[in-house]
Amino acid sequence: MTQPRPEFLIDSWDFSAHPAQPLSDDLQHAEHRWFHIQRDLPGIERWLASNGIPAPLIDAVLEEDTRPRFERNNDGFLLILRGVNLTEGERPEDMLSLRILYYKGAIYSFRKRPVKSVGVIRERLQQQQGPESLHDLLITLIEEMNNRLEELLDVIEVEMEQLEDDETAGTTAERQRKLTLLHRRMLRLVRFVRPQLTAIERLATDGAKWLEQENVQWLVNERDAVQRELESLEMLLEQVWMLREHLQQEVAEKMNRNTYWLSVIAGVFLPISFLTGVFGINIGGMPGVESEGAFWTFCIALGAIAVVEFLLLRRLRFW
Repeated sequence: MTQPRPEFLIDSWDFSAHPAQPLSDDLQHAEHRWFHIQRDLPGIERWLASNGIPAPLIDAVLEEDTRPRFERNNDGFLLILRGVNLTEGERPEDMLSLRILYYKGAIYSFRKRPVKSVGVIRERLQQQQGPESLHDLLITLIEEMNNRLEELLDVIEVEMEQLEDDETAGTTAERQRKLTLLHRRMLRLVRFVRPQLTAIERLATDGAKWLEQENVQWLVNERDAVQRELESLEMLLEQVWMLREHLQQEVAEKMNRNTYWLSVIAGVFLPISFLTGVFGINIGGMPGVESEGAFWTFCIALGAIAVVEFLLLRRLRFW
């Protein structure tokens, strides 16, 4: 009697022949098989244990919080990757975890939320245009995740160019806000891309134990792709710091310019304020109290003093 398909088993394929064939029954461990699993549903531990997966590996693939890493064991390896989050309404830089367990010639992949790179490969397999072997599947998974990351970096580069353009980026305060958000996005990416490079590099180093030479070379190419992506992120972060310093310098120059003009205005009005203060004293003996034209004479004198000060400051090159 055929056992019902487990709810947590999203997809399963047999790569023992080309093109790969979907598995609807006999869902047990065997070489050249790929099982794609929803890791947050019940019954996974029991099913993996029935397929001979050791308990430490089961704990590793079902652990909640992980970072990209590569771990070798006697019967294969565990590779944990992070991919761009392309779920609608989510932030792409909140990268999704994909755990890949290669054990005795079979691959088990585990997800919590849909990973677009895996979805692309599943569609190709359904159209009989997907990977030709299990090893090819592994390389294609890494390649597709790198492609999604490169697409995100292209978007970030465009945003960075807009921020560097004064005419399209808005006011300085708005550019500062956008720059801060972009900086946070890139820091989240670097947090996972750097250890992912190390994980793929270790897999490429040890890959000859499980993969064919051609697959190892493709893996080296994907490692180089991750290296370029990391270098692009680091370059973008340097651009962020440079633009941040430029904006801070603009703000400082504007403040210095405003302070300077306030100082000039205060300097012009200082003697005038002094004279108005002196002549505003209501005590006997003030000159011009009995004269009807004294007020206008005083105003003309204040205006003449202001003009002389203005010309003097201009001659001394205060601006």
